[in-house]
Amino acid sequence: MSAAAGASTLDRLMFPRRVAIAGLSARPRAWGQMAYRFLRAGGFDGDVLAYRPNHEEPGVEAFDDFSSAGAVDLLVVAVPAAGAVGIVAEASAAGVGSAIVFSSGFAEDGAEGAELQRRLVEAAGMMPMLGPNCLGLVSAPANVVVSVSAFLNRPRRNGPVALVSQSGAMGFILAEHLRRRGVGFSFYASTGNEAALGAADLVAYVSARPEVKVVGCYLEGVRDVEAWRDACRGARDAGCQVVALKVGRSEAAQRAALSHTASAAGEAEMFEAAARDDGVTLVGDEESFAEAVTALSRPVLLPSRPGLGVITMSGGGGAMISDQLGAQASVPPLSESSRGALRSLGIPLAGDSNPVDLTGMFFANLDRLDEVISVVAADEAVDATVLYFTFGDQMVDAYRALAGTLADRPDPAWLVWAGAPEGEVEGLASTGRVVGSIPALARSLVAQPRRPALPEDLLDVTRQRSRGDGDPRAVDSAKGSEWRGPVLSEAVLAPWLAKAGMPYVDMVAGDDPERLVEVVAERGLPAPWIAKVDHPGAPHRARLGLLAGDLTDAAALRRALDVLSARAANLGLGAARLVVEPMVSHVGMFSLGALRHREWGPVILVGPGGGRVEDVAVRRVAGLLPLSVRSLQVMCEQVALLAGIPVGAEAFGAALLALESLLAADAAVTEVDVNPVLVTAAGGLVAVDALAVRSEPNQAQDTNTIQG
Repeated sequence: MSAAAGASTLDRLMFPRRVAIAGLSARPRAWGQMAYRFLRAGGFDGDVLAYRPNHEEPGVEAFDDFSSAGAVDLLVVAVPAAGAVGIVAEASAAGVGSAIVFSSGFAEDGAEGAELQRRLVEAAGMMPMLGPNCLGLVSAPANVVVSVSAFLNRPRRNGPVALVSQSGAMGFILAEHLRRRGVGFSFYASTGNEAALGAADLVAYVSARPEVKVVGCYLEGVRDVEAWRDACRGARDAGCQVVALKVGRSEAAQRAALSHTASAAGEAEMFEAAARDDGVTLVGDEESFAEAVTALSRPVLLPSRPGLGVITMSGGGGAMISDQLGAQASVPPLSESSRGALRSLGIPLAGDSNPVDLTGMFFANLDRLDEVISVVAADEAVDATVLYFTFGDQMVDAYRALAGTLADRPDPAWLVWAGAPEGEVEGLASTGRVVGSIPALARSLVAQPRRPALPEDLLDVTRQRSRGDGDPRAVDSAKGSEWRGPVLSEAVLAPWLAKAGMPYVDMVAGDDPERLVEVVAERGLPAPWIAKVDHPGAPHRARLGLLAGDLTDAAALRRALDVLSARAANLGLGAARLVVEPMVSHVGMFSLGALRHREWGPVILVGPGGGRVEDVAVRRVAGLLPLSVRSLQVMCEQVALLAGIPVGAEAFGAALLALESLLAADAAVTEVDVNPVLVTAAGGLVAVDALAVRSEPNQAQDTNTIQG
């Protein structure tokens, strides 16, 4: 079942009026009995029936077969796995509207359990089924609580949040983090093994509900990539925010790939890329999850790097905000007109340029604080206002009133209440505008949706793609018979990439060392040079000793070419070519790659360059094709971090477009590795090595690949 099945498919699951329980027992700790107690305690006033119970429960109608039970909206299965299959089959055949299967012992228990789960799916047919091995659901608008978690014994409130979790226990842990912040939820669903209904189905359903503004997800994997992305895009289009805490994000794929870049790319990078494109906020832990969900219950659209107007009663607090939020935001100076407006208020200030320092006597002017906020927020450089106040034990009511004022303002504003009395920040967290520390403010800012801001020349890349200027057919003529092989070496691939627009170093190639030295002189390639062996059977030449650098004159070049030619022959690399390129002065480097992922489709990757290309400790960024504006922006920012300086947006965009064109031009290309791409002191780019892997064999080429 997929999210495309439509929201109405799950109405009888989420809004049942007649619920049947299989496994209702007299034992207090039996899951059937606990589910019944929670259902009634939650206020459900519909009919509850029991399928073949082993005791009589007052007010519960017992029945022996579904054909005599009348219409049943929801079946709750709390029996051992072996008995669950037959019950589900009978219910499905009788037209029961939906099922929740608590039972464990299915796919999580190995091959036998997987076969039992296959039979369970077959038994359910088209009946929506949650589980097995799950903790049920909560539908607050319907007063339906079908679960056994101890969390449900705690006071809770309804709220604008829905929770969808592949782990029942973790879902309720996240609910507890929200509860402590005063944030309630309207829907909760534990998907368990996802034999039928998956996380995507539930996200699609709850995000369309009017009660829900934010969907929070705990994920261990994505079973159906397209269904998941469709659900997230549907939520985004409906104005509903999605926050995902996904485990396993630190694991790299370490694929058996010839491409260095592809070998270090795992599902984490692909999921992050999809989340970026589909409007999903990713978080890494429970606290960040709760903060993001709380903040997004009242989302604001911010620029990529918003300008903050800071109002504080401590110069040190303002300085810390400037220092600690430097990666997420700026603290720009206020305009002279804004500073004049502040001075005209007649409030004593220790500083009015930003941060605005109200001094330790700020409490004397709390009744005029809204005027100060309005002046700061109106400054053209300010996108959001931040107040940094401390302690306030003697002014708790005033701080609470301030939190309400900020929540009611039409422009984004946050209060950082540092050192607040115990429980105060948590009590006001549901406003989405109060946090207890600067790091918590940073996480709230990161969670907000962003307006992409790209240099005009990088935006031209997207325009070129939409106009067809980057059409790969324009450079198809560079392809020859050598493109039939399993590996495209640099001498074959580089001319094509250069013609497609990638900044690539000049090179000469040939098999005669003497003639190659002459061609280098005729072409005027400047020394020093680097010489390489080029052969599809030796994709990683440095490890095999098939390159030599710092060659400063013709004699040194000739000697190096002779040595490399002999080494290639000793390795059995028949028909090896020799390549000579100028060595490029540079200040940084990175790698570019492309990959056809079996689930996520064509992907472009940015990662560390040179010998660090497979270092999984260094962040790499993936972008799903076609690249979104947001992906272009994040890639550009990551390259600047890797290189240490900003890079030329036009050259970087052209390199990305060349890779996209390559994947479009040859459907057999599965991996591309351009490493390193050097960054010059002026921010220019020069690629100096490349290879591509193809899925089609080539009998004309030596397919014996030597791994270094």
